[in-house]
Amino acid sequence: MTDEQLGALLGAFSNYYWSVPVSFAVDKIADWHPEVTAEQVGRVLMKSNNSIFWHHFCVIEEGLEEPELAVEHLVAIDYADYEQFIAARISAPYYDCDEEAILKTDELRFDIPEIKAIFDFGKTELGLNDEWAGQLVDDCIFNQPKALCEGKSWVKEVLLQERFGKICFRTIDQIKRFRELGNELYLVSPNPVLRGWKPIEIENPPALLDEIPDKDEDIPDERAAMDKIFAQYGGRERMAEMLMQRLGEMGEQAKKRKVGRNEPCPCGSGKKYKKCCGR
Repeated sequence: MTDEQLGALLGAFSNYYWSVPVSFAVDKIADWHPEVTAEQVGRVLMKSNNSIFWHHFCVIEEGLEEPELAVEHLVAIDYADYEQFIAARISAPYYDCDEEAILKTDELRFDIPEIKAIFDFGKTELGLNDEWAGQLVDDCIFNQPKALCEGKSWVKEVLLQERFGKICFRTIDQIKRFRELGNELYLVSPNPVLRGWKPIEIENPPALLDEIPDKDEDIPDERAAMDKIFAQYGGRERMAEMLMQRLGEMGEQAKKRKVGRNEPCPCGSGKKYKKCCGR
């Protein structure tokens, strides 16, 4: 196994669990690839110029006042959110995943009926194209474990994060149906807060908060807000031109600093870093 392949595999562990001891990952890798040595693992972890390493995870040591490179945990979330994540995570053994599931986390996660149901809902009920229906799915996958950590309503977070007016809910019935589909997805999805377990696989899984507006008039209208912004900047085309320029500048800045794969991309696209500038 090359250093690049090993770096990708270590990064995949952080993507799946968000935070996992290096020892756990290395023990699993040793079972799959006996030829991998401790010396090679250390070399990959300590390569500060290894783009796979820095773009996939950061490594921190618990108890430090300031984050610094160590070899205790692989982490795919921002250091500022780490303590909150650890406090919310259940005390249980890490789910014993196989190599394919680790490497193909995103691909396998999307290949389930519950994902397709949300994707189809976005297209048929909200009139979204494939890209934005996929973004709606991403919003569920990302906001549900994040809501468990923060004790917030995952539905409300999605409503407040409508992407440039493209994902718009207009009725309470739409939101209720979305909540229903999202809760079904939550039950069957590996969850980093549950150390990789699916809620249906553990006893008394934590319930998701799902606060929703009381009436149609209370639903955030991001599309109308965006129309006002477009008008202020001289129309949609001019706004798009300025936005693309700014995204490019912020994307370059994002590449120069360590960003967890599952963090929102600093470029402001609304997507996770791994699906945007971290590709």
